[in-house]
Amino acid sequence: MTKVASACTLDSVIRFADIRERLTQQYDADYEYLEKNYEEQNKLLPQVRRFHDLEREAKIRRERAARIIVVLGEQKFSDRDEDLKRKRTSEKGIYFDTDDMPLWGLMAAIVEQVPEIQVVDLQAALEYFGRKASRQAVESALASHKETFETKTRNREKFVSLKR
Repeated sequence: MTKVASACTLDSVIRFADIRERLTQQYDADYEYLEKNYEEQNKLLPQVRRFHDLEREAKIRRERAARIIVVLGEQKFSDRDEDLKRKRTSEKGIYFDTDDMPLWGLMAAIVEQVPEIQVVDLQAALEYFGRKASRQAVESALASHKETFETKTRNREKFVSLKR
């Protein structure tokens, strides 16, 4: 029994030594891989930044296009939808989320087209494009979205522009 116990103990020591060696080898391999990985990441970083910039710009233009579609009416853009459907076979489709566009989004689409506009004219423009809104609703939207709109009062008349 002593020989059996000694053999088992010796095998365990050999296994631990093997495990230690394998761990050391794995660490060395991982370290070399990480060095190459980080070097490649540094080479790709300018393209990644450009990609993110393009994504941000695309988001801004998609949101603006959605506001315009809601203001002018979706039927005006139905031919564009057909063009997009034909092109979508291999390209990324362009989707505009026009559901439940809030009043302030419509206001932003209109105000974006002029340097500034009087609140009364903005209200009239909304009505012209089929969205009736009270003066109180327009004022509330302006107050709620100060990060988007800038208001100035001149001679008791209130003007609106987009913050730049």
